[in-house]
Amino acid sequence: MLELVKLRAYAAFAIVIMTSPHVSSQIHASSLCIVDTKSDRLTQYDPSAGPYAIGMYQQLDGRRLASGAVLHITVLPASMQQDILREVHRLHCSWVIQLWYQRSTDEDAFGQPQPRSLPFGNLLYTLWNGTTGEVVERGAGFVSQGKPLLTPYAAFRKQILHKLNQIP
Repeated sequence: MLELVKLRAYAAFAIVIMTSPHVSSQIHASSLCIVDTKSDRLTQYDPSAGPYAIGMYQQLDGRRLASGAVLHITVLPASMQQDILREVHRLHCSWVIQLWYQRSTDEDAFGQPQPRSLPFGNLLYTLWNGTTGEVVERGAGFVSQGKPLLTPYAAFRKQILHKLNQIP
């Protein structure tokens, strides 16, 4: 009889937690997956997540939202565009940061020719809802392939955290 009372108490507690809008929104807002989009199947990364997803992870690891919720981050292996949604659904990702690298031509950085010794590229991202696919934030920044190393990760982190803090 005592076991039945305990079981009912645990069940009631679980229902309260699952139906509380404040708790469920914190859990929803803090589940985040990061994926680097590959341009072709032949591209292989070591580690498999790819350099841009790892760089973004390092910027967000251990961060908290304004609500106090800790970001629970999963870094997916770099994937082709058509494979990402399936993996996002399989892992039940609430929010997804999807990154793309775009090689720049000699003249598209700032609209002026760039010296060949300083190759630049563009890193683009979207932050989207893993359930609905709705894009809620996007951004872009320059990446250099040589010295000095230039990355937009800190700017992306600020934009992404700002947006996640606005989501109810």
